[in-house]
Amino acid sequence: MSFRKRNFNILMAIAVALIFTAPAMGADLKDVVKVYAGFNGAWFDGPAVSFPNDFEAGGGASASLSPHLSGVASVYYGFDHSYIRSAVGGRVTATDVNDPDFSVGLGFQYHGGSEPEVGPNEWAPDASFGWRPAPDKMPRLIVVGQGAYGLTSQKVRVIAGLRWAIPF
Repeated sequence: MSFRKRNFNILMAIAVALIFTAPAMGADLKDVVKVYAGFNGAWFDGPAVSFPNDFEAGGGASASLSPHLSGVASVYYGFDHSYIRSAVGGRVTATDVNDPDFSVGLGFQYHGGSEPEVGPNEWAPDASFGWRPAPDKMPRLIVVGQGAYGLTSQKVRVIAGLRWAIPF
């Protein structure tokens, strides 16, 4: 099975499980699942590290399984090196879950990529933050950052970017 088909199947299985689990838990789907479009600067550990290695566009989703625990998934396309990068896993919110304007999370995700130079397919712990700089004027805009460490490759990946929350 190809890389793209396998990752698509994993993401679809998670999405279907979350969609059918939320109503069973008595939660409204719009309160559980969040969808985002985004743009990143991305840096990858390796011999050709520059500022940044690439710019990416794509999207992601999260599903709150409890106030502090979320399932997360994302897919991004790198423009300069023409790659597709994806991640799927879980995240624990380490800050106040009642503050919608700032959060820090610790996660563990399976990262995949269409180009080995960008990052091999591997599990990676990560730390991330999300911050709404203007919650009154632009409540859907979120500034994000994430760092991950590949357990197999022992390489670091870092992104800094903007997200736009998509209501549904």
